[in-house]
Amino acid sequence: MSGNPRGTARVAALKSLLEVDAALVRGDLPAVWTALDRAEEVASSLPADDSVRSALRAIRIQVDPFRETANPAPAGAPPGSDPADPELRARLATLRALAEQPGQPRHERAMHLHALGVAELTHGMDSRSLLDAAISDLRAALELVSGDDPQRVRYLASLGSAHLRRAEKLARRADLVEAIRLLEQGRELAGSNQHQQWTQLSNPLAHAYRMAGDKRRGREVALAGLRGHAWNVLLTTRISDADAAARNAAGDALDVARWCLTDDDPGSAALALDACRALILYAATETRDLGARLTGAGRADLAARWRDAVAETEPELVPGELRREVIAALAGIAITEDGTTTVAPDAAATRLLAPPDLNEMRAALTALGADMLVYLMPGDERSGAVVMVPRAEPPSWFPLATLSKQGTAGFDAFLTATTADSRASRVAVAGSWSEAAGAARKTLDDVCDWAWTAAIGPLLERCPQSADGRAPRLVLIPMGELARIPWHAARQVTDGGVRYAIEDAVFSYAPSARLLCDLAWRAPVPLSDSGLVVGDPDTAGAAADLPAARAEALAVRERFYPRARYVGRTPDGVAADGGVGTRADLLGWLADEHAGTMLHLACHGVVRPGRTGADTSYLLLAGGERMSAEEVVRFAPARSIALAVLAACGSGVCGRADDEAFSLSTTLLANTASAVVGAQWSVPDAATSVLMYMFHHYLRREDFAPADALRAAQRWMISDARQVPTEMPDVLRAALGRTTTADPVGWAAFVHFGR
Repeated sequence: MSGNPRGTARVAALKSLLEVDAALVRGDLPAVWTALDRAEEVASSLPADDSVRSALRAIRIQVDPFRETANPAPAGAPPGSDPADPELRARLATLRALAEQPGQPRHERAMHLHALGVAELTHGMDSRSLLDAAISDLRAALELVSGDDPQRVRYLASLGSAHLRRAEKLARRADLVEAIRLLEQGRELAGSNQHQQWTQLSNPLAHAYRMAGDKRRGREVALAGLRGHAWNVLLTTRISDADAAARNAAGDALDVARWCLTDDDPGSAALALDACRALILYAATETRDLGARLTGAGRADLAARWRDAVAETEPELVPGELRREVIAALAGIAITEDGTTTVAPDAAATRLLAPPDLNEMRAALTALGADMLVYLMPGDERSGAVVMVPRAEPPSWFPLATLSKQGTAGFDAFLTATTADSRASRVAVAGSWSEAAGAARKTLDDVCDWAWTAAIGPLLERCPQSADGRAPRLVLIPMGELARIPWHAARQVTDGGVRYAIEDAVFSYAPSARLLCDLAWRAPVPLSDSGLVVGDPDTAGAAADLPAARAEALAVRERFYPRARYVGRTPDGVAADGGVGTRADLLGWLADEHAGTMLHLACHGVVRPGRTGADTSYLLLAGGERMSAEEVVRFAPARSIALAVLAACGSGVCGRADDEAFSLSTTLLANTASAVVGAQWSVPDAATSVLMYMFHHYLRREDFAPADALRAAQRWMISDARQVPTEMPDVLRAALGRTTTADPVGWAAFVHFGR
């Protein structure tokens, strides 16, 4: 197209249209509008009657209703669109004119009729006339294509969904029967969860089965349908696309889980919830592109073919034969000459597609010494719920009316104040909390009160009590916005005072049951007295100094890990002999498999919610250097760390919008660490230093497991009768007098993941 401006513009616009279609497949509506806006801008130089501009107008008519759905009409406005509205009639007339152009091939007319039918269905969800028109046009599109047309599966899905909607609206059994017939036919033609339309067929079919009274079959189809989301995550080439596909899966998984709970099937609800959790974590921690993954699987030839294919189109639109071959390679599937298949038992993608069943969950809980896995599901207009998978009992659940994302709204202001950029929040990170302490403490107290009544109090009432009085050991998997809440700091206020949840139970957190199972099957890694300790590197003015963190870090190294390498600064501000604490220091330690199994980071961590890329969540190191969570994934060694202690601010909280599974803590857990302790928000320097010292004291001197050591240190902080260890350095003893140790702002931020 060199030297041909019109041709170049047409090709660029068509490529953007492919991006629109691919974004629709993975459910990424913001990307749909961005790509469409870009295509229209590129095509603006073309003549008004150019066919590409006509196609753009047609697609705009199709996707605008989705934008309207994302931006609801004002309260009191009637649902749906008025079929008599002149603007809507003009839009639909434009699409019909495209479908009725003379001389076009059957498959092109079918595509235009399908576009018209989808627009009518979208605009006419509550209009009988538009529903009837949609079914007529979608059926005409289906009748125009042959049985082997690649679009036939999509057309079957759309027509089946239209009949299902009319069955809902009019309670006509004939429409329900036809919807089931069409969706079953489409699902049979799709063949497996490797097909793009698998989930789009399975979800409405499951709903149709439920309407027909076959709830068990509906649950089975819905759970199987979730598997299709995995391939949309696996076959993306950009991190942002994988995130969007995983978020779309999370919404479907919550819907399926609610169906299961309505049917009183908490075991299936747990499987549905974990399907999306595994996907979110995979999308968040797997930063290599697909070509690199294929090359790593020993298929460099296939990697080259894939790269050639995606140079011409979007990954979601790659031809089916190549797509299936790539999926087979990623999943460890070997296809023999006679057509049979075998699956490698340790293939990561296979594990991803198959969330752990209840028996594997129970076995993992037993191996890790935990009593119960607990999913916290937020409600919307409905109640939230707690789904419990005990180690030795059948799964159970109970609804919670106030467990919703609205309950976390008051926490946003607290997080904003405490997880802001280190330079901008010197009050928060320098240990001078006095100016903001009152407001911060009140907000956190309110959240902890709500956490008790909304979930933890009722949960603890249902926990079986052991005969020896041992506290129950719970592993929490909070869904969505609930992941930000410090559930272990939930508190009950009575006439006798305040009682926190950590006094009644041992709490650990997990990004997913799949990762928890993987951790359980990993060989135990002994905690050595060597490793790496990073103590407040000089950030060259990028953030405030953390004098107590230096004292903490050096004391931890000298008292508990005498053979560890110490980098950063000493308490008097002098550069450490082991190094100043650069990215190179940290990366060098990660690459050295003989350098010990303990990592302790007493430095700044920055979280910027709503962003993607290297400035989302990162450590702030010497000279203002940054090391992001993505880099930790990329450079993580093929060796294990027994314990990573991230006393860095915000190391356990995510900066990505809607992706609570991604953080520095979960990144290390998914790749190399057996156990991680990290902070969920920026924490005051003095209180944190005392807490971290006591954590290592219980870990090394009392021989506690990491979760028990953290709980013991936190209970020590809130105790009025605490005993200060004789070996605690004077500088940390002095810090005790400069802080209110019982203040949850300092101790409640820290959570345990893993073994």
